[in-house]
Amino acid sequence: MSNADMHRRSADLFNRRDWAGFVADYAADCEYIDQARNATAKGREQVQEFEQGWVTAFSDAQMTDAQLIDGGSQTVLLFTGSGTNDGPLGPLPATGRQASMRFCEIREYNTDGKVVRGQLFYDQVTMLVQLGHMTPEG
Repeated sequence: MSNADMHRRSADLFNRRDWAGFVADYAADCEYIDQARNATAKGREQVQEFEQGWVTAFSDAQMTDAQLIDGGSQTVLLFTGSGTNDGPLGPLPATGRQASMRFCEIREYNTDGKVVRGQLFYDQVTMLVQLGHMTPEG
């Protein structure tokens, strides 16, 4: 399976909550960086905990409208992440509100085809406004 195929498949694995399948694509010494929160997960176990954290906050979380850019040893997945905030989001309480926004995930692969580095980019302010934790100015 190509790097691009694995990255494209990750949305389905996330949506099915197949955590073992999801992290099987990662190298044991991988790192995953949530750029919006400036948080880094190291190793498969922490990557799995990071992904499960989204489901804790949004039990119906889904990745949809995926578009993939194949750069060989690097791939980019643009997708819409959506769900109902029915659990805590870090230190923030659940609001019961819907959130939906675009995400950009970049993955880098080693010569064995395992993810060695992932980066996630999204607009955290938009999410917090949608959830009612922030009020937009103006």
